[in-house]
Amino acid sequence: MIGPHGTVIYVGQSRVLRTRLLSYFRAKGRDKGARIVRHAFQIEWEYTHTEFGALLRELRLIKQYRPHFNAMMVHDEWPRAYVALTGGTVPGLRVVARSDDPAAIALFGPFRRVAQLRDAVRALAEATGLRDCVHDDMVRHTGNASRRGSALWFDDDPDAQPRRGASRTRAPGCLRHDLGTCAGPCIGAGAARPYRDAALAVRAFLDGRSDAPVVALEDAMQQAAGQLAFERAAALRDRLTLVRWLHERVQHFHANVDRLTFRYHAVGPDEQEWIYLVRRGTVRAELPAPKTPEERVAYRALAAKVFTGPDPAGADIPTHDLDEFYLVASWFRRRPAEKARTRAALPAAKRKPIG
Repeated sequence: MIGPHGTVIYVGQSRVLRTRLLSYFRAKGRDKGARIVRHAFQIEWEYTHTEFGALLRELRLIKQYRPHFNAMMVHDEWPRAYVALTGGTVPGLRVVARSDDPAAIALFGPFRRVAQLRDAVRALAEATGLRDCVHDDMVRHTGNASRRGSALWFDDDPDAQPRRGASRTRAPGCLRHDLGTCAGPCIGAGAARPYRDAALAVRAFLDGRSDAPVVALEDAMQQAAGQLAFERAAALRDRLTLVRWLHERVQHFHANVDRLTFRYHAVGPDEQEWIYLVRRGTVRAELPAPKTPEERVAYRALAAKVFTGPDPAGADIPTHDLDEFYLVASWFRRRPAEKARTRAALPAAKRKPIG
C-alpha cells in the first residue's frame, strides 16, 4: 500500500491475493484494514514462488521501507528484550526492546524474562567494568545537535577526545566508578586499553566463544570466602548466578544458529521446486531447482560459495538479519513436514559410472 506521496505505508502477504485485498475494502470504522485504505493512494503487488518466499519477501520489504502501519500494528502479547553491545570508541552493554536498535553493533536474543535479563546484564557489566549507562549513544547515532555538548572519553586515548565545546564531565560523579565496577568514561576516568580489552572479552562471551566472566567471578568468590569476607562472597555468588544464567542462554542461542544451515527444497502452488540456501538462519540465495547438467554445475558452485566461503555475518548473526533468523526458525518449528524438505548444506556431486 502506497501513500499519496509515494511512501510505502503498509506491506502484507497472502496465499489468496483477491480475498486479502477485498478484506481491506470491506473493513469499517477503526478496523485495521479501513485505517490503511483511508491513507492508501496506490496498491502494488508481486508474486513469489512459494509461501516461504512470500514471508521472506514481506519481512525484507518491511525492514527496507519501515512502513508506518506495519510498525503501528505490531503486537506481541509476551514482553521480550535483547542484549545489545554498542559501538563507538567506548562500547557499552544495553538491554533493548527492538531488534533494530540504532546503537547496537551486535544483538543477542530475544529473552522473555526481561527483568532477570536486566539484572544479568548489570551483573555482567559490573563483573567486566563495562558501562551500561546510555550516555552519548543516541547523540552519536542520531546526530541530534540539541543533545550535543558532552561525550565519553579516556584521558590517555588521543582518538577519543571530547568534541570541541563539550563539557569534561556529564555528572558530578559516577556511583559505579566509585564502587569499582565501571571504568567511568562518562566522567573522563579510566584508561582506554584495559576498557577495550574488557569490551572484547564481553563480545567473546556474547558470541559464545568464552566464559571468562564466569571464571573470573568464581575465582573472586573463592578468594573472598578464603579471606572470610563472607558478605562480599555472597554478593559475588549472586552476581555469578546471574552471569551463568546469561551464559547458558547465549550458548543456547548460538547452538540454534548453528543448526540452521541447510538447503531447503520448497514446492510452490504450481508444483515447481525452489531451493533456498540457508546459512546460520539467514537465506543467502534462492533459485529454481536445476534441471540441466549446466544448471547443476552452476548450482553446486553457488552452494559451495555460500556454505564454505567467508561468512559476511562474521562470528554471529548480524543485527539486520536477526528477524530473518527467527522467521526461518519459526517456519520450520510450526511446519514439521517442511523439515523433511531440508538437505545437507552441500549437494553431493553425481558420481561418474565406472567403465
